[in-house]
Amino acid sequence: MKIAVVGGAGAMAKAVVKDLVESREASEVLLVDINDKEQNRFAAELRKSPGVKVKISNANVDIYDHDRLVETIEGSDAAIDTTHQDCGVAVARGIIDAKVNGCALGSSYTIASEVLKLDSIARKSGTTYLVSAGVFPGATGITAKYLADKMDQVEDVHLSMVIFRPIALTPALADLFITFLPDEGLTYENGKLKKMPPFSGKEVVEYPEPFGKQTIYNITSCDPLTIPMAIKGVKNVCVKATYYPDYTEMLRILHDVGLLSDKPIKIKGQQIVPAAIVKELLIRRPVEDGREVVRFVQRVKVTGVRNGAKTECVVITPFLPFEGQREDPETRATGEPGSIIVQMLARGGMKKGVMGPESCINPEEFMKEWAKRQGVAIYETCTVTKRI
Repeated sequence: MKIAVVGGAGAMAKAVVKDLVESREASEVLLVDINDKEQNRFAAELRKSPGVKVKISNANVDIYDHDRLVETIEGSDAAIDTTHQDCGVAVARGIIDAKVNGCALGSSYTIASEVLKLDSIARKSGTTYLVSAGVFPGATGITAKYLADKMDQVEDVHLSMVIFRPIALTPALADLFITFLPDEGLTYENGKLKKMPPFSGKEVVEYPEPFGKQTIYNITSCDPLTIPMAIKGVKNVCVKATYYPDYTEMLRILHDVGLLSDKPIKIKGQQIVPAAIVKELLIRRPVEDGREVVRFVQRVKVTGVRNGAKTECVVITPFLPFEGQREDPETRATGEPGSIIVQMLARGGMKKGVMGPESCINPEEFMKEWAKRQGVAIYETCTVTKRI
């Protein structure tokens, strides 16, 4: 099978490719990126790696050159978009027009909404395109479907994550840090999508160590948009998250006083963008002792009814560093589901159109394959409440 990886020079792409190579099901991996220098270096490194029998090819392509992108991807068995989310619509159009099954490693709610509008085009071309295939969103939706399939009726889906990581190792991480939590939240309540103010939906949840009891808040994700498409009759879907408690509290205060605003303000005759100043200061801030390593945990809780009894099922998946690991756990954990899903798409036989992965990926098959990865530990509990 030939897999095209769009954005093949990026960190997330490398995590996907590493898993594709180690899975040994792919016969060829095609790297597609405009960063020719880094892509060539990465391709050469892969070819020299001991035990790598997969053909590694690469193409220098501007993803906004639609015809060139289509021409490059055509003939692949499947393709995965690992570029920045802002590129999502352009890459999705290219993959669909190439008549290749594909997926995006991750899509914001806004981008996912736009890509879903390509559904009729994908159906006509006989292709499947998934708006998310990473760990969160992506694996979260599939895990929710895995638990929902155990029930007769699903009422609520509750997704959450705790991220312990340095504030800003790179400018990109600094951008993410100041926008991830302080952005609008999105929930699905009683059958309707609802936007929520930043830092709303405050809730305390107990996670396994080293995370412990944490206060989480609503965030924006495409899960409330796509999960109701797959889990019929679900009433509510929410997605929440937090950082280290002191980091989250700092962000809340910065947001409340307007320091995370990207709108210029005039100070002593000069136009100043508050968020730009905060970002620059965060980049200059040294990493605190004991917080150099990324750790995170995600939790999927589904409540409903099974055999007439109220049922609550929870899957907790912690991602911690392990000896010999080169990527941080977040990068590895995001790339591996993408690799698994794009290989499943390459085998064919999927429902056609544009959707979330939970609408067409076999959840049991995915969970079993995911659990094989080094460092992946999946813990499932179910509680049944009934009158005796």
